[in-house]
Amino acid sequence: MSSDLELPAELMSRPLALVGLTGLHVETNQTHLLIWNSFTSSNRNERPPLNFILFGVNHTFPVAKPDRASYEWYIPKGILKRKWMSKHLNQIPGVLVLFYDLEWEDPSWKAKHAECAHLIQTIRMKLMGRGTKLCLVLLQNSAPLPSSEDILAADRAAALCQVCELPPKSLFVLPCRSDHLQGYTLRLESAFYELCQSSYHLSSRAIRSHRDQLNRTNHGYLFVRHQFKIGFYHELKQDVAMAHKHYSQSYAHLLELRITDANVTEVKIVSGYIGYKVWRLSFLLNLPREAIAHFRSHMDFFRLRVGNPLSKFEHHAWLAAQFSTFGRLFEDAIELGLPAIQTQHPGFFYQQAAQQAIQRKKACYQDYAALEQTAINNLTPLFFGESSQLEFYGQRPWRPNRLSLEPSDMKTENDGITALLVRERLQVDLTAMIVGALTNAVNQFKNHRSPRMKQYLLVQMAEEYCRSENYMEALTLLEPLLWDYRKDFWWMPLTSLLQLGLRCAYLSGRPAEYFTYAVELCSRVTIKSLEEKTHVFDNLVGILQKRMPPSPPDSCDYSSATQLWADQFASLAKGACITTIVTNTISSFVEVKATFTQKQFAAEDVVELEVHVIYTGPKPIRFTSLHVALNNSAYLPFCQVKNSDELEFEPNQIRHYEFEFVAQAQDIGTELQIVSVTFEMGDELTAYLRCEGSSSEEFSPLRSEFPSATEKGLAGIFVLNTTEILPRTANVELVVHHEAPALRGECYPLHLELFNRENEDIINVTLTVTTSSSNGRVHDQPKIDGNVSAQLKNEKLTAGQTCQWNVFAQMEQPGNHCITFQVNYEINSEMRKNSCTYKSQYVKTLELETVQPVECEAQFQTIQFQPLRQIPVGEECVAVMTVTNLSPFPLQFEQGVWKFDTLLTNHPMGNSQLAGLILQKGEKANDVAVLSLDNGDNRQIRTGSYTLKWKRSNQSKVEGYKIPYSASSFDLPEMETWSVPLRIHVTLPAHGYVRESMNMTIVIHNPGPSYIELDVYMSSNDAFMFAGNKQIKIQIYPEDDYVLKYNLYPLLSGFVALPPLQLKTPTSTMDQVVAMDQSVLDELVSRYVPTHIYVLPQAKEKGKTNLLRSE
Repeated sequence: MSSDLELPAELMSRPLALVGLTGLHVETNQTHLLIWNSFTSSNRNERPPLNFILFGVNHTFPVAKPDRASYEWYIPKGILKRKWMSKHLNQIPGVLVLFYDLEWEDPSWKAKHAECAHLIQTIRMKLMGRGTKLCLVLLQNSAPLPSSEDILAADRAAALCQVCELPPKSLFVLPCRSDHLQGYTLRLESAFYELCQSSYHLSSRAIRSHRDQLNRTNHGYLFVRHQFKIGFYHELKQDVAMAHKHYSQSYAHLLELRITDANVTEVKIVSGYIGYKVWRLSFLLNLPREAIAHFRSHMDFFRLRVGNPLSKFEHHAWLAAQFSTFGRLFEDAIELGLPAIQTQHPGFFYQQAAQQAIQRKKACYQDYAALEQTAINNLTPLFFGESSQLEFYGQRPWRPNRLSLEPSDMKTENDGITALLVRERLQVDLTAMIVGALTNAVNQFKNHRSPRMKQYLLVQMAEEYCRSENYMEALTLLEPLLWDYRKDFWWMPLTSLLQLGLRCAYLSGRPAEYFTYAVELCSRVTIKSLEEKTHVFDNLVGILQKRMPPSPPDSCDYSSATQLWADQFASLAKGACITTIVTNTISSFVEVKATFTQKQFAAEDVVELEVHVIYTGPKPIRFTSLHVALNNSAYLPFCQVKNSDELEFEPNQIRHYEFEFVAQAQDIGTELQIVSVTFEMGDELTAYLRCEGSSSEEFSPLRSEFPSATEKGLAGIFVLNTTEILPRTANVELVVHHEAPALRGECYPLHLELFNRENEDIINVTLTVTTSSSNGRVHDQPKIDGNVSAQLKNEKLTAGQTCQWNVFAQMEQPGNHCITFQVNYEINSEMRKNSCTYKSQYVKTLELETVQPVECEAQFQTIQFQPLRQIPVGEECVAVMTVTNLSPFPLQFEQGVWKFDTLLTNHPMGNSQLAGLILQKGEKANDVAVLSLDNGDNRQIRTGSYTLKWKRSNQSKVEGYKIPYSASSFDLPEMETWSVPLRIHVTLPAHGYVRESMNMTIVIHNPGPSYIELDVYMSSNDAFMFAGNKQIKIQIYPEDDYVLKYNLYPLLSGFVALPPLQLKTPTSTMDQVVAMDQSVLDELVSRYVPTHIYVLPQAKEKGKTNLLRSE
C-alpha cells in the first residue's frame, strides 16, 4: 500500500484535453517542424487548454473493450483502474488530426485523394470503440480563396469529405508557407478545442447511459467508478463546477459501500483520491469552507476504519497522508489569494500529519517488536510485491482482483500485512517523514505569527531527532528553544528541555554541552528535586576529573557513548579548558553583580570596585580563581582572587570582594568599563563561568510574590558598570587684559597673565587660544594670517610664579564672539608611595564684543559739487567719500585708496585728504577724487571700491609689538552713464553789488557729429535788468562753440535768482535733432547754468566801498 499512499501524478496534474497530431514528419520536413512548433512552443496560458502529442501514422492505440450488452451477471473486481486516467491524458486523444500535403490543383489529385481516404479509414479502425473525433488538415503552399470564388476547391473539398466520411467542419486547410502561420494555428486550436468538448461530452453520456443497467447490491463499485469518470471528463472539458458535482457524487457512492477488512484499504485509498479532487476543485471554486467541512467529515468517517489489527501502522500512514495532502492544497490556495486566519490555516493540518506519522512510527515499532523471527523467515516474495503493478488502486499484491468481500485465508492475509510491516520497519525513513511534516507546520505557524505553537512543534522535532539517534540535530534545535523559554520564564518546559539536552549530549559524547546543561539544571530556576540536582552536580564535578557521567535511564547506546567519552577525555590534556559558559545567556547557579563604588573618580583618587556573588548550587563548591576584566587589561593583576579558601561557597551563600587600583594616565578623561567577571573551576580539566558585563540578572528567577532572603540575593545592589576618570583639577588662574569692545578687522591685543597656585612646580605648560567664530583668527604676533588658533608654551612654572603672553585676535564680523583659553600642564604627585605624573587642564572663555569701526558713504557730484544721478561722458566729476567714526575710540587714518573701474579715469590729486587725520567718536571727514568717463558705450558700470586704512590713535605699540593698520573696504555704488548732447559753460563773478553791472558769458559747445539749431531765450525778473540777446536762434557746427554775452544789473541784494535761461529746438529741425527733446535741454540748463547769486548792498561811505572793492 505504501506506493498508493502517494497521490499518482496523473491525479495531481491539471487535466488537459488531449489532441493527437499525425502525418507530420518533423525529422525530415522543415515545414512540418515549423507547424509542430507553432502548436507547442508558444505561451499556452493565453491559448485554449490543450495538450498536443505527436503520433506516427502507424501508431497503435489501446484497443477498446467491447461494450457489454448487460451488467446482470457482471461483478466488478475493483473500484478505480490504475491506468485509466493516464490512458486518457496521454494515449487516447479527444481529437486526432491528420496532416496531409495536398493542393486543390495537384496533378496527381486522384491518387493522393485515395491515399488520404485510406489513411483516414485506417485511423478510424484503430480508434474503433473510442469517442475520438477525426480531423483532416490539408497543408497547401498558397493561401486559400473564398469558396464562392474557387469552384474547384469547393467541389474537391466536398468530394474529399464524402470519401473520407468526414463532416465538412472537420476539414481544414493550412497555408504552411504563409507569414501568418501562428494566426492560422490559433484558429485551428479553437476548432480542436470545440471538437474535444464534443468528444468528451459524448464519452460522459455513454458512461451515464449504463446507469439503468446497474444495481446497488452488486455494482456499488461501478457507481463510484462511473461518476469519477464523468467528473474526469468534465475536468478535461474545463467544466470545473460539473466536475466537482460528479466527484462529490462519486464520493457519496463510495461511502455507501459495504466496508470489510478485505476492502477497507482499497476504499480508503480511493476515498483519498476522490477527496483530493473534491477539495482541490472546492478551493478552485472559492469554496474553502465546503472543502474544510468535507475533509473533516472524511476524517471522521474513516478515522476508526483500521481493518486488520496488524495494519495500525498502515492506517496511521493513510491518515498522515490525508492531513498532509489537504494542508498542501490549503497552502496552494493561500498562495493564490485565499485569506487565512490564525486559528485556521495549513499549519494545523501539517501538525496533525506529523502526529499521525509519530503514531505510525510508534505502531510500527511496537508491532515489529512483537513479531517472531520464524514468522519473518517464512515470508515469500509474493508478499513483498509492489502494488503499482496491480490493475486497481489500493488492492493487495497477495490477493489481486478478489471478487469476495471477505479474505479467503486469514493466515495469508496476516502474512501479507507482516511483510508490509517488515518493509516499513527496515526500509522506510519514518523520521524524515515526521520531521518534514513538522517543518511544514513550523513554517505555517511562523507565517501566521503563532510563536508558542512554533516552539511546541520544534520541541517535538528535537524529541524525534533524539529518538532517531540524530543527537547533533537535536542539540542544534534546542539552543534557540532554551533561549525562548528562559526569556519567558517558563521554568517547567525549560527543565524538560535541559533534561533532553543532557541526554543528547551524553549519547553524542559532547562534554562541553553536557557541562553547560548540567550547570543550568543545578540552578535554582529548574523544577528538580534536591536529590536530582545533587546527582547532576556530582556528574558535573566528575567531568572536570575526567570521570564519565552515568548513562541516562532507557539508554540503548551506552556502549557507543562510552567510547565517545573515552576518546574525548583522551584528546584533552591536563588543565585543558572544556568549555566557557556565558552565564548571562543561561540560568546559572552562580549569580554575579560587579559595580564601581562611584560614578566618577578623580585622577589622583583610588578607584574602588566591588564584586558580589551568590551561589545557589545543591552542594558546596570551590572555585580556582576569580578574574574581573576591565576595558584596560593593565588592571587585571589588581582585580583577581587566587586564594581558593576565599572562593569556597556553601549553598545559598553570598560573598563580597573589593578591589582597589590607581587609574593610569592614558585613562584620564575616559571611562572604565567592567567587561566580564570570570570564575575558573577544576584541576584535571578546567571550565570557566563568565558573566559578561557587570550583572548576570538576564534571567532573574524572582517570580514569586514573596521571595525569600536567598531569592532576593543581589536584587538590592545598584550596579555601576562604568566610571569616569576625571582629569586632575587644575589650580591655576588666567587673567585677560584688553580694551573692549574690539573693532571689526583690527589687530586686537589681549594681554594674558597665568598664575601658578599649585603647591608644586608645573611643567610643559601649553596655552592654546581658539575662537569659535568661523570669521575669527588668533595669532601670537601682531599680524593676521590664516591661523585660527595660537599656541603658547612655557617649559616650567614654579609655585606662585606668573608668566605673561600677548595674543592678537581679528574678528571679521560684528557681534559677540567667544575666545577659549585652554591651559594644559603636567605636575608630579605622590600616590601610594609612588611618584605619578598627572595632566591637568584649565579652560577659560572670553565673550568679546565686536563693533563696526567706521561708516563710509559714497556720492558722485559735479565739479560744482552738485549731486549726480548719472555720470556724464567726457566731463569731469567728483567722487566724495564721507567717513564717520562709529567706534568709542579715536581713530587715526593712514590713507584712503580709490580703485575705479577701467572705464573711469582718475585725475591724481596727491595724497589722500584723510592721511594722518584723527577722528573722534561721531566725527566725519570727506575724501575726494576727480574722475572722468571717456567712453559711454556701457549704460551702467560698476564704479569701483574704496579702501580705508586705520587704527586706534592711542595704540601704536603693545609692549614692543607695533600694531599694524587695519584695512576696511567698501564698494562704490553702480552708476548709469550719460552721453551729453550739449555742454554749457557759464562765466560769472562769485558775487555782485546792487546797481553795479557785472558780465556773464555763456559758451555752448556741440560735441556731437552733426550741427544743432537752438532757440535761446533769456527772461527778465524783478532782481535784475540785463543787456544782451533776449531771444536768438543759433546754429552750432560739430565740435564748435557759440558764445552769448550778457551785462547784468542787480536791483536787489541777497541770494537772488538770476534771469532764467531757456533753450528750445526749432520745430523745423525736429527731424534732424531727434535726440534733443525738451526734457534733455531742460536737464542741461539746470545742471550747468547757475540759478542764484549773492548780491551785496552798496556801502554808505565811499571809503568803505573802496575798501570792499579792494578786498
